[in-house]
Amino acid sequence: MKKLSRPQYCRMRRILEVIRRGTESGVYPSARDCARELEVSWRTVMRDLDFLRDDEAAPIAYDASRKGFYLTDQTWQLPPVTLSAEEVFAFSVGRKVLEAFEGTPLDLGMRSMLNKIAASLQGNVTVDLECMTDHMTILREDHVLQDRETWGVVAGCVDRREVMRIRYQRFDGETKRYILAPYHMFFHHGNWYVVGRRDTGWKPAVREMGGREENLAMFAVSRIRSIEGTSRHFDVPEWFHPRKYIEQGFGIVRGDKTFRVRLLFSKKVATYIKERHWHPTQRIVEKRDGGIELSLETAGWKELVRWILSWQPDVKVISPKRLRDRIREKMEEALREE
Repeated sequence: MKKLSRPQYCRMRRILEVIRRGTESGVYPSARDCARELEVSWRTVMRDLDFLRDDEAAPIAYDASRKGFYLTDQTWQLPPVTLSAEEVFAFSVGRKVLEAFEGTPLDLGMRSMLNKIAASLQGNVTVDLECMTDHMTILREDHVLQDRETWGVVAGCVDRREVMRIRYQRFDGETKRYILAPYHMFFHHGNWYVVGRRDTGWKPAVREMGGREENLAMFAVSRIRSIEGTSRHFDVPEWFHPRKYIEQGFGIVRGDKTFRVRLLFSKKVATYIKERHWHPTQRIVEKRDGGIELSLETAGWKELVRWILSWQPDVKVISPKRLRDRIREKMEEALREE
């Protein structure tokens, strides 16, 4: 069998399933019928049909009177896909990783997809997937429980580019109403976030909101208390790039202006700091005493302050001064007696 990618192989199996069902029912599917069911283009289906018939000798015939394809031999099967030992191991580890997100939106479609892949491998892989990883445990990270219905509505609005109205509980506990044009969703430290162009108020119509970056806001999906679509659609501006937007911050929070940060970590934690990727712009310089200097550029502030405080007393802020002063204020507040 000619080397195929996993998506190509799975797509051809599905085309065969559609044609097999049609052969059994007597309602022969056309190439466009297959394309609609697989959600691919008509040309993609035609290329796959040509490959199946020419390269794999699949017994697929066309009935002009019924304007559809059928199998002349319904017992015929596409040759099985083969996996290397490394691919089987990676697949089994992937199933373990999925366990860490059980009950979250990440579990919605992934488990079904993995089960379908596993089904396609029956009879071709003789290695016990569970035994391969029974000496490996992936600890569940802390995560926020999501309301699947809310998550689904948000994801749908993002996909359709549909403006939505939300009632949102802020971090301080206050609840406000917003009209949001959702640009993109992010998953960060166990929670889902949606970023978009916002407007305050609960209005029957959506007024034009400026395209400037300062109109963007990030919302935690878990704190959306009610949500509804508006059937009003929008275009994401060309200047918005999800990766660039998130990389300019620190964690999920970002400010308006980028600033340069220099931090000095003690020898005690230097190994741990060096081995991790904290920020896309980070640079590390080793010091003679075993400590390290970490520098980066970010527009983030709140999460950066919290992160620095979590490393006390093994980190000192070299610059900027306003960040050093803020850390001092926070430490004094924590030690202040009521």
